[in-house]
Amino acid sequence: MRTPLQQQDRIMSLDVIRGIALLGILIANSIVFQFGMLGSMTPVSGMYANGELDEGTHFFIRLFVDGSFITLFSFLFGYGMTLQRDRFKEKQQSYSPVFWRRTVLLLLFGLLHILFIWRGDILLTYSLTAMLLFAFMPLKKRGLLISALIWFGVLGLTALIPDVGETPAPYFYSAEQAVLSDGSYRDHIQFRATHDLIGISTGDSTVVFVFGELFYQLSAVLTVMPMFLFGAFVARSKWLEAFHLYRKKALFLLPVIGLIGIGAKLPNAFAEGLNTQYQTLSIYIGAPFLALFYGTCIAILVSYGSKWFLPFANVGRMAFSNYILQSILFTLIFYGYGLGLHGQLGVFYGVLLSIGVYALQVLLSSIWLRFFRIGPLEWVWRSGTYMKWQSITKKDTAAKK
Repeated sequence: MRTPLQQQDRIMSLDVIRGIALLGILIANSIVFQFGMLGSMTPVSGMYANGELDEGTHFFIRLFVDGSFITLFSFLFGYGMTLQRDRFKEKQQSYSPVFWRRTVLLLLFGLLHILFIWRGDILLTYSLTAMLLFAFMPLKKRGLLISALIWFGVLGLTALIPDVGETPAPYFYSAEQAVLSDGSYRDHIQFRATHDLIGISTGDSTVVFVFGELFYQLSAVLTVMPMFLFGAFVARSKWLEAFHLYRKKALFLLPVIGLIGIGAKLPNAFAEGLNTQYQTLSIYIGAPFLALFYGTCIAILVSYGSKWFLPFANVGRMAFSNYILQSILFTLIFYGYGLGLHGQLGVFYGVLLSIGVYALQVLLSSIWLRFFRIGPLEWVWRSGTYMKWQSITKKDTAAKK
């Protein structure tokens, strides 16, 4: 009988890293929520409303946040998938049926998220990348590492190809800004169904959404696959389970990893007026190093005293629910069908808002997990994966023991 992993099987540092990564992702996404896709590429009206305060904050985001936390999250997904697969194998249980149900459900969640909540979804990308990673699962850790390095190399070469990273058609931006500022909820759904991220608009929602989304997702899978593979390699190496054995080496390497990451990200930080090819290459190189730096720092701190990081671990245990909640709250805050604050706060106050919303999520997650074992969306996802309603309350779980 196939059964889901229990709480005692979880690795504390993974939940903490996942929880903190959600804050970084929210800060990076706050630019897109407030200023649209154009704002994620170049300064737009209202972005620097607070002068140097906004400019300095935006520089900080481009250097330390952009690409780094979503890369860290990709690493965690590859790690978690490999860990789950290997534990099924240890118990001599078939992982394949569970994997495909779990992944198809995630794909459906991603499609719903894109159409009805927010275009900047990662769930669909992760589900497609997981399908690709599944083919690499039989490899031993050496094969996974070699595959990851090859994929990183290919990814870097794509950034040097002319026109990669070119900005979408101007029409897309003007249409997007109008919808974000004044559009109704129905307008937003229609816009997402009839426009893709490279500015195609034929009026045929099927043509645009299917083919435009397919093109975008293929590119996105290429981008996140290396960290999926690297996460699989680290999981297969069991570094986090025995992190105390590697802590001294990690402390020694941290400054080097951090400096390489910061140095590589500098072109992205000074992005205005630069060729987008070099900006893209800057993120492709720098983001993985900074992600590794952040993840290792967190793992070291947790190894010295995990109880202090329990609030972040709670957010990480409910990462799926918290990620969707962030999308719901920020679209309601910034879009025309909500409070309509699109482009009005500036970068700095957008970051403060992100921190405030995240603090609320820390509180809500801690309260929720006092009574429930997992988050609400995690419960739906897990129940669908195992084709049976799972116990969600701690009372139900205790009664079964």
